[in-house]
Amino acid sequence: MKTKLRNYNDQALLTFQPHGYDFPIELPVITKGSRANTGAWTWNGDREKPTLRPSIKTTHGGSGLISHLWLNDGVCQHLADSTDGLAGQTLPLQDLEEND
Repeated sequence: MKTKLRNYNDQALLTFQPHGYDFPIELPVITKGSRANTGAWTWNGDREKPTLRPSIKTTHGGSGLISHLWLNDGVCQHLADSTDGLAGQTLPLQDLEEND
């Protein structure tokens, strides 16, 4: 499976794992209504081929490495300002382990 969806405090949280990430990441997503003032990502509702807006920019733990990507139809387009060694690459999401 490519993603997991759970609810916490009335917020939908989508879990997925891009290549180059040691652990899955979880982001708040909008399942209905407007994104305005929510701090959440717009999601297309597809758990196998998710698309999120805006882009996703994260720092990897204590390493200081940065990943910046667009997630479109389950594929991560790693942007030029990524310092994680994946800049310019387009890679599908990794499968999540069942116990994640």
